[in-house]
Amino acid sequence: MRNLPDVQKETKGFPHLYIESVGTENIRLQLPICTPDGMEYVLASMRSYCSLDESVKGINMSRIGRTIRRVIEETPDGFRTLAPLADALLAAHDEATADVSVAADFPYLLQQITPVTGISAPKAVEISMASVFENGVMKNYLTIETTEMSLCPCSKELSLLKNNLNAEEKAEIEKLSPELREKIYQSGFGAHNQKSTITVTVELAESSDFTIAGFAEMISESASSPTYSILKRPDEKWVTEVSYLGGYYDEAGVFHEVGGGPKFVEDIVRSIALKLSECLDDTIRDYIVYVKNYESIHSDGIVATAIMSAGRSLKRGILTLG
Repeated sequence: MRNLPDVQKETKGFPHLYIESVGTENIRLQLPICTPDGMEYVLASMRSYCSLDESVKGINMSRIGRTIRRVIEETPDGFRTLAPLADALLAAHDEATADVSVAADFPYLLQQITPVTGISAPKAVEISMASVFENGVMKNYLTIETTEMSLCPCSKELSLLKNNLNAEEKAEIEKLSPELREKIYQSGFGAHNQKSTITVTVELAESSDFTIAGFAEMISESASSPTYSILKRPDEKWVTEVSYLGGYYDEAGVFHEVGGGPKFVEDIVRSIALKLSECLDDTIRDYIVYVKNYESIHSDGIVATAIMSAGRSLKRGILTLG
């Protein structure tokens, strides 16, 4: 093949200015990832960026896709983080860059079991894995976006039966057994709920065993109730009671406390942050939690949002990397 010009390697005829980020997006391929059950392939959309030295006209864009595909083929055991890809991309760019990032976005199917009927059904969550080499340090990130359920504590309190009884009715109820009286007092006329879109990014520790499934479970336990892709009527009863009461009544009328219950968007954020703070320095270095509630009783597009971070490297608003 004849010697074709390589314009990007030119050192003259352009403004010598540093570029912070240049790269390629939407590289679609099958990415092998490590799970507790072994390796699993996901259809990922990958992106990679690097900084560009002021003395260099451009990067070799084709090397990004070629390097990513080569490293994937050479890594039969799959990826826990994308650090091997970041290392290879840094080398592929020669001396044109000192910083590089690579990320993969993909839907991931969690295998759920419905809480009462025991039906197995997949639930899709959105995942982003990223590795960033910057200032001589490699950092690895994992992001999950999932939809759970929240039930408004204010709405429940306003509609409780005990807040809508007259004096004579209260006197009659006080004659009942404590168990029956408690059931009556915790009942009401309903409470509005909403879908909660929860996005959490964590910076992984070097030897982290943080898993997507465990990550997702931690999040769903922090909402008023988990959501499911399939629900039969006994499961729907469970979700309704857990979001309203923080537990459910079985067929014998016995109450089982399982967590959840009425929560504002602020409650969900704090609950997730508390769980993640327990993992700091062992499995994660930092986190940022972003919860958006889509209100169900307003005609307008009203949302309630809350953001919380451990504040080490991840800052408010930085939910995607690269």
